Amino acid sequence: MKKYYGSTIGLSGRGESIAQKTNYCEIDPNKVDKYGVPVLRFNYKWTDNEIKQAKHMQDTFEEIIHNMGGIPLWGKPGKDANYGLTKPGQIIHEVGTTRMGSNPKDSVVNEFEQLHDVSNVFVVDAGPFVSQADKNPTWTILALAMRSSEKIIEEFKKQNF
Repeated sequence: MKKYYGSTIGLSGRGESIAQKTNYCEIDPNKVDKYGVPVLRFNYKWTDNEIKQAKHMQDTFEEIIHNMGGIPLWGKPGKDANYGLTKPGQIIHEVGTTRMGSNPKDSVVNEFEQLHDVSNVFVVDAGPFVSQADKNPTWTILALAMRSSEKIIEEFKKQNF
């Protein structure tokens, strides 16, 4: 214990989950919350792309530790555990479900995060992101919320709401 105490490091990685039409959420027809409001049901499956990213990260972590002269102290997750991928949404900032785009047939909101179908509703969170490659999405959420706010003010002044 004395040899390793204070001499450990931890590494974790995140990869991009590419948007898939097969990954979606819907209103659960059978389940409600404690107030009787229907809850969302998520349909999500890791693709080969995410599994390969996770394997590459695990291999890279092991290589870094060996190159530093260290000894990995954990059991490296294998293929049976998707190389350490956990349940979607468990450890990262999930984005999506209200895709941003110019075509109402394949997106939910426009460039101002305004619903295509309901002009006085704006989605100012990470829902409109089609994908997220890395890091916390907070700054992008704030920038887009600022743009949405300016649009809301502009439309309010025109009395469009």
